[in-house]
Amino acid sequence: MMVADDNKDKHIIRIERDTDDHILPKNFFDILVLRFFPVISLTYLASIISIAISSGDFVQYMFLDRKAYLMGILLVIWASGPAIVWILLVGNPLLKHVADIWYKILSILLIVTIGLSYVLFPEAKLYGLREYFVLSIPIFILIYFVFVRDNLSKPLVYPLNALGFCALVWGMFMGAVI
Repeated sequence: MMVADDNKDKHIIRIERDTDDHILPKNFFDILVLRFFPVISLTYLASIISIAISSGDFVQYMFLDRKAYLMGILLVIWASGPAIVWILLVGNPLLKHVADIWYKILSILLIVTIGLSYVLFPEAKLYGLREYFVLSIPIFILIYFVFVRDNLSKPLVYPLNALGFCALVWGMFMGAVI
């Protein structure tokens, strides 16, 4: 019969981690201010201006009608989904290396969804929004190169953020943004 020797040296293994767990990255606010908000503001402003121009009377649709602001918000929500997932994946040390591929996968899935809905449901027209969802394909590419790869230069960031915020406030004033 063998008896365990209690006086024998015991090996104690301690795992020391080099990073803390974060749901959001440590530089989350820098990512928001320098990457996410400028691209979303640019998307929102470009969609509002293009919708107002294509609707006919630019001044009427830009400053007095809420249709352009409502459609712009829908387009921004549609285009910002993969970017939000990218932010959450970058914040996790275990998933940081797959954040770029997940952005590409989600963007491709949204593009395929846009294409299929455009082809399969031609009668579904909500303010002519289908065409603007198709035009969101370049937005995914812009977000990838400006947001995921590298941020914009600081002289462009703050004016875009301010213009996007002003457009959002104006849209709330008109009742388009709840």
